[in-house]
Amino acid sequence: MTQATKSLQTPDGASILVIDIGGTNVKFGYACGGQPLAYRKLFSSDALRAGDPVQALARMVGNVIAETGIAPQTIVAAVPGFIDRDGDRVLHAANIGSLDGRRLGTELARLVGCTVLLERDAVLALLGETRAGIVGDANDVLGIFFGTGIGAAYVNDGKPFRGGGWALEIGLMPFCAQGPVPEGVRPDCLEAYASGRALQAIAERNGVSIDGVFQASGFDSSLEKELSRFVGYQAMAVGAAIAMMSPSVILLGGGIMDMAGYPREALTELIGRFVPMAETGRTLDVRWSRHGWTAVLHGASAIIAGGMATL
Repeated sequence: MTQATKSLQTPDGASILVIDIGGTNVKFGYACGGQPLAYRKLFSSDALRAGDPVQALARMVGNVIAETGIAPQTIVAAVPGFIDRDGDRVLHAANIGSLDGRRLGTELARLVGCTVLLERDAVLALLGETRAGIVGDANDVLGIFFGTGIGAAYVNDGKPFRGGGWALEIGLMPFCAQGPVPEGVRPDCLEAYASGRALQAIAERNGVSIDGVFQASGFDSSLEKELSRFVGYQAMAVGAAIAMMSPSVILLGGGIMDMAGYPREALTELIGRFVPMAETGRTLDVRWSRHGWTAVLHGASAIIAGGMATL
């Protein structure tokens, strides 16, 4: 047990191990008694692309349990993509193709010896922010998260909207725009032009680090033009989702929004141009994720407590 986990305080209540499967990292944390624990662990998502991804996840779970000494009663896995109506089979995960078609809940449960529930990552993140974040006072909220991919969710009266099963997979919605499409990304969809992978391609074309790409834009007119177009595409996507769902509050989050120099004010202004605020008399209420990826820890507790798991 590491020094960081020696002082780990475990509240009373059943422990939930939360796995946030992202295109770049697989992130682990615990929730217990409705509250997140201090423990965090990251693994590279490349481990899921080499060999059997479920076996790789099981090894990660074993590593985390050995390190913390906390055996979870339930595992909640946040999946970046389409989950079948049975809540068990991953239909498609755009950035982790090795998971496609796998009955991730059943297979992982068999390997680790406890219940495994699957949920869309955007749903968990938004539920977490409604439970313990910046939108706790709102009744209906649209959340859009720009990371390696792009996810969205809508919560009304505390319950996620699911449509026919996998509603609001906004990253794969048809979207025609200018510019080259990153390798391995489906063309003519939003993720090809407004995701972290698209941003990485912009940084590489302009010879700058992805971490400092927005800060570097003031020194390079070509880069500034590309980033302006990139942010404009994000605003158009948010505006389209607002027009479809008519939320009272819009929550924006994901790794891109937290990057140094990201133009939040410019994005908000652009969104205002794309939505019918004047025509409807509604106020544009845009808020920013408070918890980052750890919102899924609060979201997992909400899923268990409210019986909202996609079973």
